[in-house]
Amino acid sequence: MRLIAIAVYCVLLVLSFASCEEKRRDAELLKYVAYSNRDSAQLELDLFESRFHGKLRFYRPGGEIDSGEVRGNIKNDTLSGDYYYTPFGWGQKKRRPFILLKKGSQYILGTGTEQEYMGIPHYIPSTINFQETKFIFREVAH
Repeated sequence: MRLIAIAVYCVLLVLSFASCEEKRRDAELLKYVAYSNRDSAQLELDLFESRFHGKLRFYRPGGEIDSGEVRGNIKNDTLSGDYYYTPFGWGQKKRRPFILLKKGSQYILGTGTEQEYMGIPHYIPSTINFQETKFIFREVAH
């Protein structure tokens, strides 16, 4: 009898974890590109219902590349999280806040005053700005 109770408990536990898995919004990885003067950026996003993750690379003249991963939360039309990357010519990874605003089929990279709380970087909400942005990401045709 005890063995049956343990088996039922294990089955219920597995089913509860399976039901908690978040569904993807799209079945494929979305790719975007942005240009600003001589700089460019590539963004790959994997979107879920309330979370996102992906890769981001910034290219500057002279072969300089900052490359890393983005991840965070989705709230309405805003993706906010962090960018964990390796700066060009730097051995150690850095973490910076990251925020995007979806406008139609484009994403606008936001800026703001950076602050760190318990080791987690973020923008102070009242300083977030999407007007004076350097990069507007447009989807790349597959």
